[in-house]
Amino acid sequence: MSRDKSFAFVITPDFDVFVSSEDILNAYHNDKVLVKVFQQRNRKKYGIITKVLERANKTVVGTVVKYKTKYLLEPDNLKLHTDFFIRKIGEAVSGDKVIIKISDWGNGQKLPSGDVIEILGKAGVPEVETLSIIKQFDLPLFFPEEAIREAENISEEISSEELAKREDFRALTTFTIDPASAKDYDDAVSLEKTTNGFRLYVHIADVAHYISQNSELFKEAMKRGNSYYFPKRVLPMLPEKISNKICSLRPFEEKLAISVITEFDQNMHILEQKAVESIIKSDARLSYEEVDKLFENSPNEIPKEIAEILFQMRNFSSLLSEKRKKKGYLHFDLPETKFIFDENGHLIDLKREVETESHTLIENFMLIANEYIANLLASHPTIFRIHEKPDENDLENIRRLAEKYRLNFNIKNNLNKAFQDLLASIPGDEYHHILDRFILRNLKKARYDIKNKGHFGLAIKKYTHFTSPIRRLCDLAIHRQVKDFIEKRQSSFSRKELAKIAEIASEKEQLADEVERETEFRNKLLFMKKKIGEEFSGIIISIKSSVMIVELNKYPVSGIVELTMLKDDYYEFWEREGILIGKRNHKIFKVLDKVKVMVTRVTNDVYLQVI
Repeated sequence: MSRDKSFAFVITPDFDVFVSSEDILNAYHNDKVLVKVFQQRNRKKYGIITKVLERANKTVVGTVVKYKTKYLLEPDNLKLHTDFFIRKIGEAVSGDKVIIKISDWGNGQKLPSGDVIEILGKAGVPEVETLSIIKQFDLPLFFPEEAIREAENISEEISSEELAKREDFRALTTFTIDPASAKDYDDAVSLEKTTNGFRLYVHIADVAHYISQNSELFKEAMKRGNSYYFPKRVLPMLPEKISNKICSLRPFEEKLAISVITEFDQNMHILEQKAVESIIKSDARLSYEEVDKLFENSPNEIPKEIAEILFQMRNFSSLLSEKRKKKGYLHFDLPETKFIFDENGHLIDLKREVETESHTLIENFMLIANEYIANLLASHPTIFRIHEKPDENDLENIRRLAEKYRLNFNIKNNLNKAFQDLLASIPGDEYHHILDRFILRNLKKARYDIKNKGHFGLAIKKYTHFTSPIRRLCDLAIHRQVKDFIEKRQSSFSRKELAKIAEIASEKEQLADEVERETEFRNKLLFMKKKIGEEFSGIIISIKSSVMIVELNKYPVSGIVELTMLKDDYYEFWEREGILIGKRNHKIFKVLDKVKVMVTRVTNDVYLQVI
């Protein structure tokens, strides 16, 4: 259950149970509960919670507010549906972001209560908001002493024995392309013209050389699952000495790598592939922005010899994209939010960050390496990155969408081709931003598994993640397996161990996604608080029985229009048609309509009024 909701759901292994607000007892989001289940005539199940078996939280993060002579905590987690009474406030004051330890969970009528155990700082300050998210999701701020000690004992020197057993690519022109803000560079690329066609090198930091599966560092990676990224901060999966120094493919430094080498003919057919342990020396650290400037013929500082290779890579990538499209690759137009900060760390702007040629180039090259590694390891137990085909319910939802907006969706033949035609029939970027999101929500979520079920979205039969061992657990484990293969030794992991790694990697990826959504949402609220009273144009992206959701054109922000705020008429929601219609003036609001709105307030969401 969450705030502003009059119901909750209890999730069981076999079915979900609807619970109305008066029947939730004193249970909160993610608590394990005992529920008495009833079945309605329409076969839907509803229930009454009779006992809380296990609490999801012992502490809660939120903002202190004063109410008359008492202090309450407004929890940051909007899925916690009540405020909490603060018994002992200590030195905290109204407006502070704090953590309270719960001592009494109330009884459904009386508020739960607890004592302040930590003051994080003033609510609304970007660093404090980031810290509060870290605390809310109980993310690891520090590494254990054993892991730090182990990292400190790793030598940065490359021995002559190690050098002698590796392929030497130090003289090969090599470079990294990453976001401008990146500090860990785990992939680099090289391209050579050959008599037959091209030779592509994808060099990936050999993190597994430094971290064995029995080490404290690997145990800590198992706990973290991946790195967690915030606009101005990162919680790395591995200590900085490894992630930012020893294993990061920094320019002009000799680094150990595993290189996937792919020979192509002139028609982009793969002639040969292999993976080797190597040593490289990057010639440049490039950003996506720099490379895009080069491709746009804008002023840039990329050396001429590297620029020539980049233009070859651009043409090469374009041919790879055509090849992927023919196989059935699905491309979704979903811009990410780019946060712009001033020199003092305050958020000053939001922009939509669209995929550019430089992003596509690197993605294409990484796909080549990942697919090869999956095929290389497939004859033995390993971890696959899978994306299952949509089921009949998913397809029915998408059929209805296609019918409603007169889009092409014919699944009689190839399912990937049907989705490609569907996406191609969506008119214009603003429609893509909305409808692509809906389509994606009705597809399965990609995950890790030791059973290969293919990757539907990429149209690849065998696929894994190999290219980011600094920041992803799966990739680190796959590196260990690749090294086992190269050195012709028994696999480092049993099937059971691989299944556990896949489970943790999937679970922690889901957590990282949730953290990212919360971080985006919180920063957008902070930003929009400065925009109260301002007017914007926008587009309706959703209509429900009591609200419309409008996405602003100027900023990647969605806000709520409460139907009670539509003052010109009384509007009814026609659920089947998905529209609002005025009772007197018969004015209609529907999804994809353009509207003008004003920001009226920003609390636990952005609230708008149609003008």
